[in-house]
Amino acid sequence: MDVAWLIVVAAVVVAVLMLLGGLWFAYDSNKRVRRFARSTDLVPGKPGRAPAEWTTATDPEAVLHRRIRYAMGLVYENPSLRSDDELLAARGRLDDAVFELDDRLIAAAASPEKSGDTLRDIGWSVRWLELLPGEIFYASKTKALADIDATIANLRRPVEPPPEEPENPDDPDNDRIL
Repeated sequence: MDVAWLIVVAAVVVAVLMLLGGLWFAYDSNKRVRRFARSTDLVPGKPGRAPAEWTTATDPEAVLHRRIRYAMGLVYENPSLRSDDELLAARGRLDDAVFELDDRLIAAAASPEKSGDTLRDIGWSVRWLELLPGEIFYASKTKALADIDATIANLRRPVEPPPEEPENPDDPDNDRIL
């Protein structure tokens, strides 16, 4: 057999294996994303107390709830928060504050007289939470602890709206609830 044919066969085998690997990666990633989207976990591994229909509802309260879930999912992806006892304790305090915030959101949704101020304040808190993963990902331990504690304070009682990001005209989420 000629060496050229051997090279062609090897290249085809490598290409097929790469294609199969890419397909498996796409399938597995999609499966994990869908599983999280359908779950009721407020933080990974801890079910929330919100109504199950909030996983797909378009009510402002349901959207805020999903934003909390996705922000906490990003916090949990930070590897430095898994390897240090102080940071693990801070993440535990953050979990408690997030559950308190979600309980306030559930109470606001169940209230017969829905207050725009309450939802606005909860929206500010959610936005502060959404900013946290980017702040702590490459931060030093001291800065990460300070940022987590500041976020916890803003979750419990936001005193001001979070800083505005510049508008991106291509962003489909420009009409987000704040």
